[in-house]
Amino acid sequence: MLPDLRTAKGTARMHVQSLNHRVPTECTFTHAFIETNPGFDGWGAAVAADFDSDGRDEYVTGGKGGGFYYLYDYEPAAGSWRRHVLTHGISPNVGAAALDLDADGKLELVCGEWGSRLLYLTPPARGLDNWSVVPVFAGLSDPHDVVAGDINGDGRAEVVVRNKHGALLVFEPPPNPLQRWTGREVHPMCVGDGTTLARVGNSEHTSIVANCGWFENVRGNGSEWVRHPLIPPSLHRHPESRIVVADIDGDGHNEVIISESEIDRARVGIFHYRNSDTPWEYEEVVPADRDLCALHSLQVVDLDNDGEAEIFTAEMEAGKTDGVRARPRWWCLKRAGAEWHRKAILDMNLGAHTAIAGYYTDPDTIGIVGKVWRANTVNGNGGANHVDALVAHSEAGRMHR
Repeated sequence: MLPDLRTAKGTARMHVQSLNHRVPTECTFTHAFIETNPGFDGWGAAVAADFDSDGRDEYVTGGKGGGFYYLYDYEPAAGSWRRHVLTHGISPNVGAAALDLDADGKLELVCGEWGSRLLYLTPPARGLDNWSVVPVFAGLSDPHDVVAGDINGDGRAEVVVRNKHGALLVFEPPPNPLQRWTGREVHPMCVGDGTTLARVGNSEHTSIVANCGWFENVRGNGSEWVRHPLIPPSLHRHPESRIVVADIDGDGHNEVIISESEIDRARVGIFHYRNSDTPWEYEEVVPADRDLCALHSLQVVDLDNDGEAEIFTAEMEAGKTDGVRARPRWWCLKRAGAEWHRKAILDMNLGAHTAIAGYYTDPDTIGIVGKVWRANTVNGNGGANHVDALVAHSEAGRMHR
């Protein structure tokens, strides 16, 4: 079963060549620059969601280098993108989530900041500019991963925060989310990054899935967590990763898909559940010898409208590729029988960090928006930062309702 990108209001989307052949299907996109020299660096906190309730997604991202958080909205009448400034008062970290904690029908944002704070951002009464920022917790240490979902079954989102090379915590926001939040530690140390929420294994409740294992929500209310193995130690996987969960093989059970996000010779693999006591069975999608670099974007989505799941991933800039020997590309990874094939859907020497598929330009046509973490000196935009959009051609990427 494919994940539906039209997620419920108040939640955030989380989220080759056998490999010697080109993918034998159409997966064709048109590229456009959204911005070509927006300044700043350390771009993170990316979320795609419908913040203005117009039936189309917007893309938010922010980061360091002076502090910023932007929202990009496609305006069909003008045929162009508009940048809205949420704030210049913070420097968001890598992770962020959209959610509706105050039940007013409008999405808010929660993100970590470089340093120790967890931040809750609320939109203005009108428009998309100038959001209010409320620090709701301090005492974190590099809050890298931030994901949201209903963990305790009460219909309201909880927030999972993972410090990079540190503790994994769950926050249950108070009835008034502007008040101070309190967190409960799930695990004291998870090396690296890569975290999501999903039902996996033999559990009927929402679990936390991370590169350091999956954490079973034993009672279904977030009060007790049991860690189970996920990745076989013999694989020697790099701990910095991107993780998504989906039933990618259509067998009725969710698999865990993981990419190595910060290294060259990066691998993509699928992990299949067998039992709760042993690591999951590994299926390799992209082996190390393909020498793809820093696959910091990862999503399962039907990019070519054939009813089957593809894996989208993309290579970074930020020195992970150099733009000369290694030119970053955006990839569609597709299963054909027992083999995986790949196709470059963007090959313009433009890397991406946390690119996300969504319905940006039309409620029925899939697109992908991404940005850099930090630009390569040599890239397809003259060595400058950039924000990019890919929009599907024709029937490719149209999703079934």
